[in-house]
Amino acid sequence: MRLTWMHSVKALLGIATVAGALCVSGQAEAAPRTHDGFYLQLNAGLGYLNASAEAGGNKQSLSGATLPSSLLLGGTVGPVVIGGGFFADHAFAPGASLNGQKQNLDFSMTLIGIGAFADIYPDIHKGLHFQPFIGWGGLETSVNGNSGGSDPTGLVFAIGGGYDFFVSDNWSIGGMARIAYAPLSLNDVSYGVFAPSLLATFTYH
Repeated sequence: MRLTWMHSVKALLGIATVAGALCVSGQAEAAPRTHDGFYLQLNAGLGYLNASAEAGGNKQSLSGATLPSSLLLGGTVGPVVIGGGFFADHAFAPGASLNGQKQNLDFSMTLIGIGAFADIYPDIHKGLHFQPFIGWGGLETSVNGNSGGSDPTGLVFAIGGGYDFFVSDNWSIGGMARIAYAPLSLNDVSYGVFAPSLLATFTYH
């Protein structure tokens, strides 16, 4: 099974429907400079991705810098945002090794996660927040500009923490550190994927 951007877009449409229902059931009017009501967050930044697998006595490792991004939609219940969305950590020029020996490959890879999240604000009038995420995802790989075949898939977990500063009644800008982990598998081969990142956050809330 391939997890592509088209799958992500289709899933996001369903997530948006759920988020809309949450918002309708929430406050009709959000208070200014308060974390309540409808929630939309866009993230982008820099990160690192490492994926490793072992099969038949051979150990392969893939790693490199990433351009992470995400889109999250939700509604607020008390001090907690509940919703869904997706994130992608794109490694544009990762390195590869087999049994410790460097491999010369022209490829890129993207960790994609689609699922549910919460964003917890201990004080709804301030910007400190913590953001757990759980969902389903995959590691999509393109070799020499071509992608095809199957990708390892499985559960995806992430946890982030950061601080937002209000720049208007509803918009805030801030930063967040996030760590994603995905125990994926393909054809009985397990892949451990680890992806820390630093993100700029743009939030309507």
